[in-house]
Formats: sequence, C-alpha cells, structure tokens
Amino acid sequence: MATLELNNEQLRLIQKALDLYSRIGILQFDMILEHPTIEDLIINRNTTKKDLEIGDKTMRGEIVEMTKKKIKTKGSWGKGEEIKTWTDVENVKLSPDWNSVHFDRDEFRKKCNELKKIVSGENFGTHGNMGIYNPKVDQSARDAYDLVQVIRHEFWKANPNRSSITVDSSVHINSKNSNIKVQIDN
Repeated sequence: MATLELNNEQLRLIQKALDLYSRIGILQFDMILEHPTIEDLIINRNTTKKDLEIGDKTMRGEIVEMTKKKIKTKGSWGKGEEIKTWTDVENVKLSPDWNSVHFDRDEFRKKCNELKKIVSGENFGTHGNMGIYNPKVDQSARDAYDLVQVIRHEFWKANPNRSSITVDSSVHINSKNSNIKVQIDN
C-alpha cells in the first residue's frame, strides 16, 4: 500500500486537483474559472489601477478613513452597516467593475460550451455536462471523484459545526479502489 504524508493544506490542494481532474473528465470545463489564478486574473483585469483614497469602493467596503498603518471602511458584514479597521493595508484592494467580471466569466462559459460541442458533438448548454457515471467518461475521472469524496468526508467529520445535509456528509464509492483511507491532521 502506498503512503503519502502531508499536512491538511496540502491534502486540500490534492482534493482540489482531483476534483478539477474529475470535472474536466465530464466536460465541466468552466470549473477552470474557480482556479485562484484564473479568478484573480479576471478580477485584476477589471480593476482600475490607482492608489487608494477616501471614498473608494474596496473588496472590504468603502474607505472612510486612511493612514499609512490602517484603513477604515464602511460596509455590511452580517450585522448591518458598520465601520471596520484594517491594519493589513497592503491587502485592502479596490473592487473591480463587477459587470465586466461577470461578462468575462460568461464569455468564458460560452467558449467552454463550444469546446464541449467540439469534443463530444453534443450541446450540453451552460453548466451541462456528461455526468460522472456516464459510460463515455473515463474510469480515471470516477476514481479521482472517489478520492475527492473520501478526503472531503474526513474534513467534514473533523468539523464540529458540520451538517448532515451537505454533499460531504457521505461517501458513495463506485470504483474498485474502495480501500482508500485518509487521516487528516488534528
């Protein structure tokens, strides 16, 4: 039996990689949009490049006060409108033009639909795909999906606030690799 030792953060990365592999295998190409690099590129491309100033809308609310060591923003974080102080000034980023971000993502999805049709000859429509158990899908995609299920279930078990109505609350293994064992760091 092969053994791989890594921390939880590395295990989450493997989970994401396997999830992407299985989704590409069912022609769910638009999942590429969830990769942090792709997401950041689209957001950054649609964000004005300028120094922050009072009145700017940021990803953390509207700037109401600034110094070199802190930025105060006004926004809603679940308790109604409030003002928060941020000392990680370098991480306060301008908000992008969200209409342009959504337009670019939609254009990418349209291109993905075209690719799905080129690859399969079928028109699945937006968010449509072959499904993991489709007989045309390579077994390796199902094997990757089984691994994802086991990994995410272990993280679910470790969560003290877990819910039994989420997809990670159970595992349905379909490959012959039913001997998958995962132990996360506590």
